[in-house]
Amino acid sequence: MESLTLHMMNTEFYIEVPSSSDSWKEHVTNWLSYVANEWSRFIPNNELDQINQLPIGKTLKINPLLYDCLKKAHEYYKKTEGLFSPYLKRQIESQGYVQSFPFKVGKQIKQNYEFENPIDKNPIDFLDNHEILKIANQPIDLGGFAKGYAVEHIKKWLQDQGFPYGIVDGGGDMTLWSNGEKEWTIGIADPFNGESIGRIKIQNGAIATSSRVYRSWIYQNEKKHHILNGQTGKVAKTNVLQATVVTDSLYQCEVSTKLCFLMDEQQLNQWFEQSRWRVARFIVNEDETTKWIKTGDGKNV
Repeated sequence: MESLTLHMMNTEFYIEVPSSSDSWKEHVTNWLSYVANEWSRFIPNNELDQINQLPIGKTLKINPLLYDCLKKAHEYYKKTEGLFSPYLKRQIESQGYVQSFPFKVGKQIKQNYEFENPIDKNPIDFLDNHEILKIANQPIDLGGFAKGYAVEHIKKWLQDQGFPYGIVDGGGDMTLWSNGEKEWTIGIADPFNGESIGRIKIQNGAIATSSRVYRSWIYQNEKKHHILNGQTGKVAKTNVLQATVVTDSLYQCEVSTKLCFLMDEQQLNQWFEQSRWRVARFIVNEDETTKWIKTGDGKNV
């Protein structure tokens, strides 16, 4: 087995495949470095910032992979009727989240635009040849979705290289595949003390965890966290403290974990069933009660 550990995007990435060669490591490192530098909302004049600075009514040809990532995020934005949204850069900054984690106190920045309702059904139009058309001024923050896309991209590339099984882990958000030879046991950590409170046995699929505890801060004397309601632009109000989701892809995981904080249990069960997603979720509530909930056939757990 060969493994690679990298620290990028304030995240520790761990990749492991059955190999006696390390020839794959350069490709993976270069890809993660590209995503970290070009898709971050914290770096001025990168590819994402060029989209955010684009005037309304103008078009821009962008990197095919960024186009694909943004289009996928936009499709989930439409599918969830805006609850999940990649267009919340302005709103998350207004909550004091203007710098990379970790930090304890949010910072205020001068807004050079009028704050407006965050919802416009089509902020961007996706044209042919990897061109986009700016429809509305709703700046993009790809956040965890970009990390999930990066991890899924690595998995697909490694599979194309012929590796029969492997794991790509981006700070606990991971994708795993196997031809039946390999099964992983993945632990679920308590959001407060880090101790194990659950285990998942898995051969193929993806796992992601989102928590109101870790990525939280104080801003204007209020406790804030990173999970926003895409329909309102406001911080999610919920009794759910942490959600771990197991499903088929990290794209679905990223969306599903967000929805755990934005819908009640019955609504979310119905949404998953209607969407025909196979999802198992492990919920930790504020009163420290925990619960496994499955929709679909649950074969990925």
